Amino acid sequence: MSDIIGLIFSSVASFFMNPLLYLLILALFAYNAQRVRRERLSFRVKAYGMFNTIFASIIPSILVGLCGSIVLAVTGASLAPGVIVLLSLATAAVLLTCQQRLLSPAIAGGVTVIAAAVMPAFHTPYTFLNRWIEEIHSIDYVSFGLFLTVALLMESTLVFFWGTQQSSPRLIGNYRGGLVGAHEACQLWIAPLFLLVPVSGAIPSVGAWPFVSNGSSFSLALFPLGVGIAQLITYSMPRPAVRQSALWMLATAGVMAAFVGAALFLHQSIFIVLGGAVVLISRLTLVWYHHHLRQTRPFYFLMPNRGLRVIGAVPHSLGKRMGIVPGEEILRVNDLEVSSVSEFYEALQKHGAYCKLEVFDRFGEQRFVKGAIHENDNFKIGLLFLERDEWNMQAKDK
Repeated sequence: MSDIIGLIFSSVASFFMNPLLYLLILALFAYNAQRVRRERLSFRVKAYGMFNTIFASIIPSILVGLCGSIVLAVTGASLAPGVIVLLSLATAAVLLTCQQRLLSPAIAGGVTVIAAAVMPAFHTPYTFLNRWIEEIHSIDYVSFGLFLTVALLMESTLVFFWGTQQSSPRLIGNYRGGLVGAHEACQLWIAPLFLLVPVSGAIPSVGAWPFVSNGSSFSLALFPLGVGIAQLITYSMPRPAVRQSALWMLATAGVMAAFVGAALFLHQSIFIVLGGAVVLISRLTLVWYHHHLRQTRPFYFLMPNRGLRVIGAVPHSLGKRMGIVPGEEILRVNDLEVSSVSEFYEALQKHGAYCKLEVFDRFGEQRFVKGAIHENDNFKIGLLFLERDEWNMQAKDK
């Protein structure tokens, strides 16, 4: 028991010793700081605090990482230290592109397995580098395929259930020089994933695991799996668009699982390399498809003929408490028709203690909402509008 406890502590130590963890944390702060800057350019205020978004990603990351670790432990898939180093380098290379939409196990894992297959044999003056190179050349392709499949399932789960959590509202320019609204699903998760590492003198395998039952001994390593999404949505509400992307990722995981099955039963490791190439292409195709949808689909958050279009609502604000959602139109405030933010503010002054809004949802259904105005409420009661003013036209150009 003491050996197992020591092994768990050493695996946690390996998590904090991996430089990739700190690159991911740095990227997490940088991406969220960029998001806040864009929101301020569009609306003068931030929709969500930077630290709120960061802390909101912790629980999903741990939960999904724990589930993925259990699945990998049951299958007995193991990654050698050299392969983990190569995977870390591939993920770091993706981070250096500064493109959050590319931070995916499909891309990092696909690059890793292809690099392992084509890497030439060479030697260096350093013993540890030679050992890593040898481990990469002798990679267990089936184990890596299982790891990649589980990582893709984790990615699709995170995106499906938490991809639209705190989506970022923005104002962007259209092709005619005007402004339209958009939402960006902008998330980065750092999922701690326990990996079996084949070493000598650690924990011997117990029983017959499905895929590794050759009496090898294993240690544990805690790997920071980075999963990111940055999907700019101009053609629909955020949730259906992001969940469509998650289903694409789930289908990609299914394709990888099929390649793993073929490699397992036909004893041909080339299927894992082909699977890695396919999931890499699939993820890049999804990025292109998002761009294609923005170019070809009509804009969803358009300037209304009457009233004001709501793009978002600041959390815990009066507008949020009244249940106003993105895409809805506000036609009247305190029985006064409004068509600009200044008119909206003036109408709010009619009754200083409360407000009554006439709202139309995206289906054209009318409803009335009321709420008490507190002293610390924003002058727009926390609503983010599609505005026509000089500030927003300057923000569009940036």
